[in-house]
Amino acid sequence: LQGPAMPPPPGEVSNLDNPPNSNHLALGVQVGTFVITTIFFLLRMYGRVVMLKKFQAEEMMAILAYGNYFGAIFSSFKMLKYPGYMVHTWNVRLIDVVPTTYVQTTQWVFVYGVFYSIVLPLLKVAIMIEWIRLFVPTNKAKSPFFWGVCVISFIQVTSGIAIAIALNLQCTPHERIWDFRVEGKCFNLFYLQVISASIQLGSDLAMFCLPQHTIWTLKMSWQKRLGVASIFSMGILAIVAAAFRLDVTIQHGADPDSIYSLGPIVFWASAEQTCGFFILCVPCLPKIIQEAGIIPALKKGTGMMHSGSNSKHTGSSFARGGNTKTSVSANKDYYQLEEEGMNMKNLSESTEHLHAGSHGQAITRTTRVTITTNDNRSISDTD
Repeated sequence: LQGPAMPPPPGEVSNLDNPPNSNHLALGVQVGTFVITTIFFLLRMYGRVVMLKKFQAEEMMAILAYGNYFGAIFSSFKMLKYPGYMVHTWNVRLIDVVPTTYVQTTQWVFVYGVFYSIVLPLLKVAIMIEWIRLFVPTNKAKSPFFWGVCVISFIQVTSGIAIAIALNLQCTPHERIWDFRVEGKCFNLFYLQVISASIQLGSDLAMFCLPQHTIWTLKMSWQKRLGVASIFSMGILAIVAAAFRLDVTIQHGADPDSIYSLGPIVFWASAEQTCGFFILCVPCLPKIIQEAGIIPALKKGTGMMHSGSNSKHTGSSFARGGNTKTSVSANKDYYQLEEEGMNMKNLSESTEHLHAGSHGQAITRTTRVTITTNDNRSISDTD
């Protein structure tokens, strides 16, 4: 058991005492994704629970997802010691891949896979529940969007449960999962990994396409529709991560140096989970930015507030009794998508229900002009 886990290829010599690795890269990736994920999770909780005073199913799912994500990221840190990231199998002692306790290599890989299989379904179902609140507040049964969300959610929930169970039943007896010295039988885990990665990639593609038709038929200006579509297009990040994860999973299955090829799978799986938390947080960001006054502060800091061009029109603005809220209207474009939903009905008759402004007809100011001539006569006029 003190020898290499596999014979070195021709021209290579096993280095069992201090094998070269990419632990520094792995540490940077895992710490980075963990910090970013935690920030997005806290922003979500702050925006919804603290600012909006709402705690709904999405928040509960987000908390459960973060708890499982913490378990996954903890497992990934444990892999730094045994055997390390991107270490060639011939540089690893056989005893290090035949663990007898719960603190060694294969056990933590198994634990990571189980937590990962739970995190993504929780995140994606939470995201789609929120979409239903936004886009289909009423008449859900008549909405194709609603049924599309139901199909994706059903696939996520059933596949997540099935994969988590399959990971625990891959070997009989159960201990053989992490200790091949125990006699028993196991099925080929490669096919399950490919199925899992394919389901997540397919779901990400479907979630990216699903809201686009609804967004582009909203009764608002095309600029606002473009802004809303750009927010919901953040899912392309998850698509990229899922596609790379599927690619490295397929390569891992065909690579005899399986310990080395395990690292990229963990990297992309962690990125995939981070993207999920980011997408769940995105709808809260406009309100947080607005309430915190970040945009005005940035404009003031860069000298953009009260620019010269704005000053030139100040007089005419007062003369017209102009609206002074224009500077903040852009910040509210996306925040108008509150969870009470938006009316998807035909609004062609909306002009019949226009209301007058809050200010009726009234004298808002008077101006007195006095003209003095050389013969000491004065002419006065009052508006």
